[in-house]
Amino acid sequence: MNGAVEDSLREQVRAALAATQISQAAVARELGVSTKHLCQMLTGRAPLTLEWAEQIAELCEMRVEVVVLKGARRAPESA
Repeated sequence: MNGAVEDSLREQVRAALAATQISQAAVARELGVSTKHLCQMLTGRAPLTLEWAEQIAELCEMRVEVVVLKGARRAPESA
């Protein structure tokens, strides 16, 4: 997953948590990870995979959908 896609996914997962008012501590307990690791996934200091995002979304009674759109290719991000 490239940085922009992961950032967008991370932002949407954080919004789902905020909308449902589930604490990070409660989510971490349910997922069997430390609150520190969950926080790192949500802030970009650790990777947030689709699998983790799906599990978090499920706890928020939401789902993750990936959509591939046909269109012009975006210019690569500069380093």
